[in-house]
Amino acid sequence: MTTRLLLASVGAGKTETAQAVLVTLKRVQPLAQVWVLLATERQIVSFRERLIAHERVYGNVQFFNFYSLYRRLLANARQPQRVLDDTARYGLIRTVLTNLSAAGLIKRYAPIADLPGFVRVLADFIYELKQNLITPDEFESAAQSVKEQELARIYRGYQAILREYNLVDREGEGWLALRALRQYPELGCAVDLLVVDGYDQFNVLQTQLLTLLADRAQEALITLTTVPGRTATIGRRFTRALQRMDAAAHAEGVRLTRHPGVGDFQDARHPALRHLAEQIFRPNPKTRPAEADTSGGVQFIEAPDPAAEVGAVLRRIKRRLLDGARPDDMLIAVRDWPGYSGHLSAQGRVYDLPLALHYGEPLLENPAIAALFDLLALHETDFRRRDLLDVLRSPYFAVPGMDAAQVELLERVSLDLLVTGGRAAWLAAIGTAVEAASQTTLTPARANDEDDEPDEAAAPLDADSLKTLLVALTRFFDAVTPPSTSTMAGFIRWIEDLIGPDDALDPEAATDETLPAPAYTLALPAQIRASIDPVEDNAIIARDLAAVTEFKLVLRRLLSAQALFTALDQTPRRTRWADFLADLQAAVTDAAIQRSLGRDGRVLVTSVTDARGLPHPHVFVLGLSEGVFPAPIPEDPLFLDSERRALSARGIVLPTQAERTDDDGLFFELISLARRSLTLSRPYVQNGAPWSESHLWRAACAVFTDVTPERLAIGAVVPAESVVTPHEVALAVADGLSGGDSLHGPLFAWLNERHGDLWARIKRARAIELRRLTRGPADRYSGRLSDPTLIEAVAERLGPGRKWSASQLNEYGQCAFRFFARRLLALDAFAEPEDGLDIMQFGTINHEILEATYRRLADMGVTITPEHADQAVATLREIAEPLLASAPQRLHFRAGPLWEQDRALLLRQLENLVRLDFAADNPIAKQFGAAVRRPYWLEADFSKMALTLDDGLVIRVHGIIDRIDRIGAGALVMDYKTGSTQIDSAEAARGRNFQMILYLLAAEQLLKRLDDPDAPDGIEGGIFWHISSGKLVGVLRPDADAEAINAARAHLTRYLQRGRGGDFTVHANKIESGRCIHFCEYHQLCRMAVTQRAKS
Repeated sequence: MTTRLLLASVGAGKTETAQAVLVTLKRVQPLAQVWVLLATERQIVSFRERLIAHERVYGNVQFFNFYSLYRRLLANARQPQRVLDDTARYGLIRTVLTNLSAAGLIKRYAPIADLPGFVRVLADFIYELKQNLITPDEFESAAQSVKEQELARIYRGYQAILREYNLVDREGEGWLALRALRQYPELGCAVDLLVVDGYDQFNVLQTQLLTLLADRAQEALITLTTVPGRTATIGRRFTRALQRMDAAAHAEGVRLTRHPGVGDFQDARHPALRHLAEQIFRPNPKTRPAEADTSGGVQFIEAPDPAAEVGAVLRRIKRRLLDGARPDDMLIAVRDWPGYSGHLSAQGRVYDLPLALHYGEPLLENPAIAALFDLLALHETDFRRRDLLDVLRSPYFAVPGMDAAQVELLERVSLDLLVTGGRAAWLAAIGTAVEAASQTTLTPARANDEDDEPDEAAAPLDADSLKTLLVALTRFFDAVTPPSTSTMAGFIRWIEDLIGPDDALDPEAATDETLPAPAYTLALPAQIRASIDPVEDNAIIARDLAAVTEFKLVLRRLLSAQALFTALDQTPRRTRWADFLADLQAAVTDAAIQRSLGRDGRVLVTSVTDARGLPHPHVFVLGLSEGVFPAPIPEDPLFLDSERRALSARGIVLPTQAERTDDDGLFFELISLARRSLTLSRPYVQNGAPWSESHLWRAACAVFTDVTPERLAIGAVVPAESVVTPHEVALAVADGLSGGDSLHGPLFAWLNERHGDLWARIKRARAIELRRLTRGPADRYSGRLSDPTLIEAVAERLGPGRKWSASQLNEYGQCAFRFFARRLLALDAFAEPEDGLDIMQFGTINHEILEATYRRLADMGVTITPEHADQAVATLREIAEPLLASAPQRLHFRAGPLWEQDRALLLRQLENLVRLDFAADNPIAKQFGAAVRRPYWLEADFSKMALTLDDGLVIRVHGIIDRIDRIGAGALVMDYKTGSTQIDSAEAARGRNFQMILYLLAAEQLLKRLDDPDAPDGIEGGIFWHISSGKLVGVLRPDADAEAINAARAHLTRYLQRGRGGDFTVHANKIESGRCIHFCEYHQLCRMAVTQRAKS
């Protein structure tokens, strides 16, 4: 039997030579049995396609990778095996770990024995041992450290179970195939030709089996890569493969002969590509021009980030396709598949490119499967509000008894009663809403601003709808809460019922009355199919249906593994939900939506490892920056390289991480695949900092004299000659016209003709932005209404019948557009309910306690003097206790774990404030003198009051003054503040804060209306008193601050006149952090940052 080795460089015709040998044999012996061993499924497809190109059909040619070859050899030896899939293998390893841990035989790894990640690390390590033909006995005898001994016990336990129950894993199947070859000398002799192609390295098991099989076949041809003159650098991996083959052949007594070469193969590569392959990685490479042009050569692209890099490469591919190139002639190879595949997939759709992505989308990233896992996790967070509403609104689920209106009703209840989560809290809130359904509206727990206009009454709640909601939500909670323990089959059946059947896929099952219907289902497949459009592209629907199918396959693999272990009595029949979910998540994490390997008429996108052996006219290699390609050498979680070398010295030969990683060799193989053009690209900015090129990029540049990469600037417009989409055309035209470039004329004409609406919108938007930047008059895009009907409607809403609060007037003073957005457009930032007190509730409790305390003191005739301080504090404590105890029920918030601390803090602050108020040196006495004070009026309501401003303008106002004290003969107006924002008295004169002005004017009128001979005679002043700090701010006196008060009145008059005239110009009264106030929810709407402040 003849075994020949064909040694040649990458792209030098090895595959063509192997196919020529095959074709020659078939011409002589048409029925000859030919086995072709290739490294990847993609190479098998490519080899077949190239063989078909010979325009003859050749039968009895069979293709294998090593794993399918193992199975075929064992089948021929009549020794078929039961092979564990990965799910079953992981379960078996976990069982071994559990047993050894329970027996106290592993202590170092016991704390992490149940972690899925550790199970995978062990599974990979066991495979590595088997690939190197290291038996449990050999590893155990060489083990010295505690770590090595425990790993040896795990390996022995795992292998013992396999042997006891006649099971094998994939590598174990190779052991048995190798043993069968040694036992049966006739095995493999029926093979007339064995072709081995596309491999650049072999492990020990593969080498020995291949050596024996090649010697049995009538003829064998094994192709290997070599790099003459550079075997110590990029040829290391190829040299190791050859040395391993020679050693195995010598040990088995097999003679390997060298094939004479690739014959008359003509290297048709572009001269620059040949030069690159011949000179790269040499110490002193010869240089020459890259000759990069539209026809071929080596081209370099630098882009700011991977997304821009992918865009530049795809535009280059689009251009080649438009110039007549075939999609099948192009290959995109990436080292970091997770980092680039998303960009390639998304931008491929944008550019309408036919891309064939080698790997499917990770199953866990599919929206339907992600939604399903969100559903399964609901009970873990006790149905947290946002999570629950997201699931109920998911288009993937049809929740029985709950439509969109019911979900809206549930959200309203949660907002009004501040439900943040918790099954009991949800159901209790709906129960409370049912009881309150007879009211006009449910009283919300979230208070409005203390002096603000009440919200318009919401639609009354319907008791029947709430009761229906209560029943449906209770059923939902019960249905999606898994049992704490069950069998694997029980958990899977429960999940399958939630998913529901796919009647369209199996219509007979839908009508089969013998199959029990799920008691509760969310009809996931039916919901996906409901979106099918008979006209539109349904690719997304097909993607989701494929994901559901793959997910069900994962469930079946779990069930199969569990059935196996139950039969072997290796695992308990019941398991905890948390353990099952961990297994399920691990299995789904490893799964992907399978794609067809066919790529006819599409550009192949694959990883650098799967691109090997696939020559193409045009090759694109992405990501040539540090940390991407070459990839960082991963850290071995079990052994350091020094420990691996120590094991090798003891006979356990395991390659180090550095030996197993050879990105230089991979890169050499990739650049040698290109026949006409090679495009290398890289990103150059990472997290705002420069991103260095990799040494692979530098090595490629070093062999050329004229390398000038195409460098895309950050935020740059795509050049006119490279545009692909209408939006890129529009940006290029706009950029060119702005710079006066006449070369964009044809593009502009095309855009105006084909996408006139788009260009018209762009011109309109540009004109709007330019007007914002000018000093010209404000228009409807900068806050001034122009439609007479709208102006009339606004004038009516802001007319004499409107009730104004201090908060509304303050907003207009800060920025008219802010007032317009919030009060007239009714836009408000969404606030998610939170556990515990929010700032409004905190203020409400403070005000309640202070009001009740000072009211009782007033009823008792107590003066605010030092001798009554202890009495005042005692009164405060007595009043606060029941109010604080009932606060969660009255204000509808959940008393969380911090509530007791909040209570103590709140009470301590109030006590400090009262003691400060009754102190001899209290801050009020410092401002208004030491005259005796007493509480005179609490919660003074001025809801039906009209104020006359300048020019006879009358407005209706409403609000509540927290407290009015009698101080001497006059009155002091007081407003408590629970926040930390300091209100300067100058804010009133500036026209930004009118609250105290309004209170002083209102208090003056209220006191004049009183029929009380002891009423205060005039207003002494007004103050804001911060509860937390005890500071007085915003002090105003009617006499001393008359000028500021008059200025504020004038501002109010002007604001109201402008508002009724439809003028809400974007013009802040003062700038705080670039906005009208420090935090403004509307700054992205008003565009104040780009609006000219001098605009008239």
